[in-house]
Amino acid sequence: MSSLNGNGLLKQRVSSKLQIAKGRRRKAPLSESEAALRDSEVRYRRLFETAQDGILILDAKTGLITDVNPFLVKLLDYSFEEFLGKELWEIGLFKDIEASKTAFRELQAKRYVQYDDLPLETKGGRAINVEFVSNVYGVNNKKVIQCNIRDITKRKRSERSELQLRQAQKMESVGQLAGGVSHDFNNLLGVILGYCEMLEERSDLAEPTRKMIAQIHQAGLSAKDLTRHLLAFSRRQVVQPIFLDLNATINRTDTMLSRIIGDDVELVSVLDRDLGTIKADPSQVEQVLMNLAVNARDAMPQGGKIIIETTNLEIDKTNAGQHPSAKPGSYVMLSVSDTGIGMDKETQSRIFEPFFSTKDDGKGTGLGLSTVFGIVKQSAATIGIDSEPGRGTTFKIYFPICDESPDVMPQEQATPLRGGSETILLVEDAAPLRELTRQILEDCGYTVLESGDPAETIRMAGRYKGPLPLMITDVALPGFSGCVLAGRLAAARPETKVLYTSGYADHEVGVGPECAFLEKPFTRDALVRKVRELLDSPRHPFLKPQKSGSLGGASQTASSGVIH
Repeated sequence: MSSLNGNGLLKQRVSSKLQIAKGRRRKAPLSESEAALRDSEVRYRRLFETAQDGILILDAKTGLITDVNPFLVKLLDYSFEEFLGKELWEIGLFKDIEASKTAFRELQAKRYVQYDDLPLETKGGRAINVEFVSNVYGVNNKKVIQCNIRDITKRKRSERSELQLRQAQKMESVGQLAGGVSHDFNNLLGVILGYCEMLEERSDLAEPTRKMIAQIHQAGLSAKDLTRHLLAFSRRQVVQPIFLDLNATINRTDTMLSRIIGDDVELVSVLDRDLGTIKADPSQVEQVLMNLAVNARDAMPQGGKIIIETTNLEIDKTNAGQHPSAKPGSYVMLSVSDTGIGMDKETQSRIFEPFFSTKDDGKGTGLGLSTVFGIVKQSAATIGIDSEPGRGTTFKIYFPICDESPDVMPQEQATPLRGGSETILLVEDAAPLRELTRQILEDCGYTVLESGDPAETIRMAGRYKGPLPLMITDVALPGFSGCVLAGRLAAARPETKVLYTSGYADHEVGVGPECAFLEKPFTRDALVRKVRELLDSPRHPFLKPQKSGSLGGASQTASSGVIH
């Protein structure tokens, strides 16, 4: 019996194996194409499920969501069920529902849509930024839309932080200097210099008193000169390249550089007497000199020497290795050397990068040498650096030589001062400067209507029945600007010409036959000459001030700052 049972069990096992074999024969091996398709589907699903970008699959005809990957579910805080079978604008993804529907119709027509920065909201209302790319393709004889959604919120936040950092640096270095110093300090300097000029003309002063006044006047002029150079260093201005004598520019900045670097640093200039002409913006060259001098000073905390050299240089194949930053050609070379701590190769490789600094936190903005680099490139020049730790640093700038002679800066015309009998409207919120200006004009025979408030000026002009051929106004005024004031005054007084004054660098005013600009602090002679020049100019239809000239950016005459 047991034998039979054993034989029966054997038969059952054999039968089972035969059934398995038959089943294997029924499941014929997959073809290569079928196997490849299956493997492709597996790979796609794996990528779909593990992708670190959001993926949505939509029915191309109806726009209904048919699939969504886990990353997008997590990113937007919606469940799978809240996505599936819905349209995009039904689940609150997009702020603008109509725009979303329009974009979907555009996608149906064009088969491809891309948004580099699309604002979305999560289910909880959190704002995010995404890159959104959609395209249409076919699957199993059916068109679908695949939307790839990449979260760029962190990148946008980083970009905003960088922009804010740049803006903060600008506000600190430019806004405080150009805005605060130039406006307030120049108003004070205008009063100091103006009264010095008036006192110096008096004949009843004792000689010791006259000498003291002369010293005050000279100190004021030095302060005016320093302020002007600081403005050239910090203001944003349109580049005005001219044919330039580099030696003359260096000589003009020598005193200012000495003040900047301090008493413990020796400044030496070695200038080639037969130096060629370059083409550059003089204020920008001054800024280069200041930045390099400050950098050299900071590299010598215990004091040292700065050497500024100029020379004509011909670079060819024989000496090109000594000047790797310049191509063969004819140059004027400006060299600024120091005896400071020097720098290694790694530091040199990053020295012109914006915000790169080897100084302690809070000391310097990291923009000085990057500004130098930008100015040099803008001047069609090149710059190189030679330095070793403990052996100081030398910057060499190569300006292409020009055949032209240096331009001559226009000088103030030595014509006799002429006053007049016209009535002038004077608008200045700084009372001491307004009083001084009024006194200068009245001494020249003019009648002056003065005000420190632009709104009151409009009322004053309305009450006055006589002609008002000229208004002198500060650009920066309480309430509204001098430019706005001029525009409002033109409605009632179209014959009134305008002379703008300002110590700010960033204001913009319109200029032309009916309006001009006088930079603060102005001298008595500059004011009187400019007033008479404007009054005597041919009359044209008044044009409302436009933003066509920048106080900090356009070409100006050396005497009065008229913007051309």
